[in-house]
Amino acid sequence: MHLNGLDLLFWAAGFGAHLILLFVLLIRYRFRQFPIFTAFILANVLRTVVLYLVQRMGTKANYFYTFWSLGILDMLLQISVVYEMYSLTFRPLGTWAPDTRAALKRLGVAAVAVAAGLTWLAAPRARLWIQVVVIKGSLFSSALMTELFVGMIALSVKAGLPWKTHVARISQGLGFYSMVDVLVEAGHSYYGVGRNLQVYTALSQVRMSTYLICVFYWAFMLWREAPAARKMPKRLLSQLIQLNSMADSKLESIRVRK
Repeated sequence: MHLNGLDLLFWAAGFGAHLILLFVLLIRYRFRQFPIFTAFILANVLRTVVLYLVQRMGTKANYFYTFWSLGILDMLLQISVVYEMYSLTFRPLGTWAPDTRAALKRLGVAAVAVAAGLTWLAAPRARLWIQVVVIKGSLFSSALMTELFVGMIALSVKAGLPWKTHVARISQGLGFYSMVDVLVEAGHSYYGVGRNLQVYTALSQVRMSTYLICVFYWAFMLWREAPAARKMPKRLLSQLIQLNSMADSKLESIRVRK
């Protein structure tokens, strides 16, 4: 399999960017808060090494099946990262709020349905059936990720949650990349994989460039300390204490009546 200079540049840049981000996660102890995200970045580092070795010593068939097998693992890790971000955002104390849990279930069902519908409607032009499967699979995963992260941002804004935390920065980067990725995959589906791969390759390079920007963004933001949480005003704290006291007394009176 022949790789041109630009392909090798993207390959090396991606490997270096992931190493930098992994270094930040480890040296700043962010892996304690984001174990799944850290595993996702580590898997990308190992994925680059494995693909390089297969490309150098294996056949085109070896590289193709290794690439897409690792792509499935990458998708599963992305979904796990989504769960980690949702959990840290909407379950900070270890339990899901009932209304939030119901909204997340509805969002998940709707996201899968819409992604499946878009994939079913897609009709990419390709010479081999496996190419059709690959393009449709990529479109489904990118559409699903986009919907999940857009939905997460919408729910967070509605709930008035802060968007300057490390969780928010990771989610913003993944959300931005997912939106670009779904456009790229839509382009892949429309143009297909014919004898002329220029358009397909150009779209893939746009995706890789976007992802590199996101990786460096994560490294920069995760190196910095998250803004300190805003302290509750004394007046509001006093009111909450009074309300809690009133609730306790009402509860006690109800118990006495029973």
